[in-house]
Amino acid sequence: MAITAILDSKLDSRHSGDDCSFNGYLEDYLSMEETGLDPVLRDAFAEIQEAEPETRICVGLRSEINNDAISNQIIRYKDVFKLSGKPLIYPYILYLKKDEQERALLVVPFTKYGFIKAKGLYYCMTEPGSEFIDCKNEIVAVCSDQASVISKTFGSLFTQRAGALQRNLDGRFFRNYDELKAAAVDAAAELKKNAPSVLAGLEDRAEQIYEYVTDWFLMKKVLYVQYMVNKNILNTVHEGNVKRQRNQAKLNADEITFMSYSEMWRTNGETEEEAAPEESPAEAPAEAAAEE
Repeated sequence: MAITAILDSKLDSRHSGDDCSFNGYLEDYLSMEETGLDPVLRDAFAEIQEAEPETRICVGLRSEINNDAISNQIIRYKDVFKLSGKPLIYPYILYLKKDEQERALLVVPFTKYGFIKAKGLYYCMTEPGSEFIDCKNEIVAVCSDQASVISKTFGSLFTQRAGALQRNLDGRFFRNYDELKAAAVDAAAELKKNAPSVLAGLEDRAEQIYEYVTDWFLMKKVLYVQYMVNKNILNTVHEGNVKRQRNQAKLNADEITFMSYSEMWRTNGETEEEAAPEESPAEAPAEAAAEE
């Protein structure tokens, strides 16, 4: 199915659905009073709407974690399989059919490590088994603190190949895999350091815990998949041996540190030096499928 048809089928609350929080014309979304858009995104979306009035936007699209995806099995981050429903959230997806071309731009709000989340969401969106798998060459993910970068990227979707455009965007944040890995490891450690105090201040911490778990999952996902798709690493580092490349990719993903799901529920705001009780058998989910 074409990407615009897939996205157009997602139902928001206005149509008695819960696939997303809004799905319709970008112009209508921008006219709403309560969008929560930061100034950069508002300016970017306004520029896109002016240039392409038929653009549509899907906000907060929810998705399940694909338990059967090989990369997710190999990563073996069991906490992500404890999350019920559709815990994966794609912040903004702008989509348009133009001159018989169909394209979508996944937009993640800018933060220090937001580009890692954008890459992770892209890999989830286009992984084998996903409903978007046949549309992977029609999707680009962007995270920027410049409205012009976002709006120009959307326009470039129809003049450049998605892969080349994505590599150009990635190059703004990392020059090679080692730089990406260092950023992901730092991002994970920062979340782990701040999580206890953040969670301790919440009366209902469920939503925040889900966000932490999915963020750590996406970091692991990026480190694994980005390593595996790098043919230069396969040939120069692993001499064409895919098994060795896969093993190293798994080890790279394992470097992402995190708080356990049960510890986040139990934390009283103290740091990681405070040892958390072990999970009871009842809490532990079934193991993911065995590694290759």
